[in-house]
Amino acid sequence: MHRILKLSFSTQVFLALCLGLLIGLFFGEKVAWLNMVGMAFIKLLQIAIIPYIVLSLVTGLGSLSYEQSKEIAKKFAIMLLTLWVIGLITIFVMALAFPLWESKDFFSTNQITLAPKINYYDLYIPSNPFKSLSNNTVPAIVVFSLFLGIALVNIENKEQFLNPALILLEALNKITKSIVSYLPIGIFAITAASAGTLQPDDFEKLEIYFVVYIATALILSFWTIPYFISTITPFKYSDIIQGCRNILITAFASGNIFILIPVMSEACNDIFTKHKLHTENSEKYNEIIIPIAYNFPAMGKLLSFIFLLFAAWFTNTELSLVQQFLLAINGIFSLFANVHISIPFLLNYLHLPSDMYQLYLSGDVLTKRFSSLTAAIFLISFTLSTTAYLVGIVRFNLKKILLFAGSSILIVALTIIGIQTFFDAVLETDKDLSEKLTRMQVDWEAPQNISYNLINTAHTDKNMSTPDAIVKRGTLRIGFNPARVPFSFYNSAHQLAGFDVEMMNHLSSSLGVTLEFIPFSKVRNLYQALKDYQLDIVISGVHISSEYLSEVLYTQPTMDLTTALIVKDFRKKEFSDYSKFGVSTHLKLATLDHYPRLDYIKHNFPNIEITKINKPALFFNADQQHQFDGYITSIEEGMTLVMLHPEYTVSYDPSKLHRFPVGYAVHKENLELQSMLNSWINILKSTGRIQQLYDYWIQGEGAKTKEPRWSILENIIKNPK
Repeated sequence: MHRILKLSFSTQVFLALCLGLLIGLFFGEKVAWLNMVGMAFIKLLQIAIIPYIVLSLVTGLGSLSYEQSKEIAKKFAIMLLTLWVIGLITIFVMALAFPLWESKDFFSTNQITLAPKINYYDLYIPSNPFKSLSNNTVPAIVVFSLFLGIALVNIENKEQFLNPALILLEALNKITKSIVSYLPIGIFAITAASAGTLQPDDFEKLEIYFVVYIATALILSFWTIPYFISTITPFKYSDIIQGCRNILITAFASGNIFILIPVMSEACNDIFTKHKLHTENSEKYNEIIIPIAYNFPAMGKLLSFIFLLFAAWFTNTELSLVQQFLLAINGIFSLFANVHISIPFLLNYLHLPSDMYQLYLSGDVLTKRFSSLTAAIFLISFTLSTTAYLVGIVRFNLKKILLFAGSSILIVALTIIGIQTFFDAVLETDKDLSEKLTRMQVDWEAPQNISYNLINTAHTDKNMSTPDAIVKRGTLRIGFNPARVPFSFYNSAHQLAGFDVEMMNHLSSSLGVTLEFIPFSKVRNLYQALKDYQLDIVISGVHISSEYLSEVLYTQPTMDLTTALIVKDFRKKEFSDYSKFGVSTHLKLATLDHYPRLDYIKHNFPNIEITKINKPALFFNADQQHQFDGYITSIEEGMTLVMLHPEYTVSYDPSKLHRFPVGYAVHKENLELQSMLNSWINILKSTGRIQQLYDYWIQGEGAKTKEPRWSILENIIKNPK
């Protein structure tokens, strides 16, 4: 025990990290409770951070002269822009490592969720400083502290305020140091909980992103940034990597650099002292620069561009050099806010599917460790170089800079080649994308009969389809379209499946009757059979449309869908901005039903020809002579159809989303059955059952194989087979 206590602090942190990883892998979800311990530790570390930022900025700036303030602002901006440019070039070049790959997935509500607007006024203008402090709005707090510190510059007798503030600042430092001494315990808890609960569901999709992201983070952290700083300053590469290893390990393990601001300033002072360059000014600059720089997009935040470039690659969206440049400019400004606000905003800006944000969140558990590591190295390096610039010890040697540029280009090029070679060797690029859709099935067996014969219509009347008549008969007759994925379709076992099929299973259970499914390919034929009382209910994503209002009664909606187009992959961009289409636009579109806005299109775009077809296959399998430019459908249905036809994609204008309801249809005089179905739908909505089925069939939860979290204890020791 005595020997353990003698270990260096960085060794203790590293051992805690390794032990947490092993415990998490061994016990799996049984150690999920340790996340509470880790979160409590992080909150304890945050106790002194906000007061520290305020006091360090106010005292640091307040003790400066006017000329010193101007010099800090100028040299701060020069060094920040220099490092940003180096980092962005590395990040955008590393996107070349993405291999050729094709991928489709289910609909997600994020696709039609508008990105939240960033309120830059509240973010940066401290109109109520106390509100900014209580809400932890760090940028506004920094602005307030800057104003207060600058105001103190020319005030006489300011020492009466600064001296007590410096004493309080020292007390805050002691609080942080005392809590940091227990860091190994916090690191152990955080790592064990993460390793025990991390789910591999989305890893197959994210593995390419992970490899490129981690490679980029490591290049920036252990080569580009520290090597560049050692090129222009007297400090050595080892000063940053080896001298600050405690901070870097903590940043990586905790995924949080906010808690390290005080100790980073101290580390920078130690490096100046080591080289006998420490002065009162250098210490003052280090104390000021880190809290200010924290609020600018550090290199860790800039790594999120890797995800945006991955999202463009993942959706087969080509970004020109101009678009990439504009992404970099707009991205930097948006990254002043929280990255979880910035990512949805930038996905929307690039017209990329907003549900890609879910992939970002899935990988955040892993990537935030590397982004925190990169951010910590960036803040330390930036502070060292800016302070060195301010005290006049920066030297620009052309030979050293060219050596840095050449070696960096070589390392990036070799990394890209290595990653592409690795992907070519291990990735299976010819996957059957329809497999995960077609294996879906209803959650229990219900008595079913698929009939292709209609009952004799000679003796039918309106009383044959009332709820009482259905229960007495013991059979519920359902008309459906077998080609309406994901509402009603045949899975790989040739079983009838889908959202509406499972809804009917629930209905049959409630009524105590069996089901008789009668397939149709034409909506008109379905409604005619309903009119002749040969059917009780029509299902399959029935559009509640004005076209048939005089012919049938609709139930209340089970859900709302969003109009979209299915087009060839290479034409996705062409149909993502409807404002490009004019009166002279010539297009040939297919549709299955009367979707909203069709009348508007026919009236305002006379050269757009819309043809009704009986089933989607007529669009996908059309020969060269009869090919359509697009197929009008919903995003929800379209996402599943393109999984079956990977050469196609769903396209829509995110600024012009049109929603429409779907439900079920009954005979136009069958008010009893309509009323009963409406009550039943209300019950399923209030109990959350419809939402569960929506998640399963529409958002693809049913395509995911859910298995218990793997662990050494459960899968190797208890159940070795």
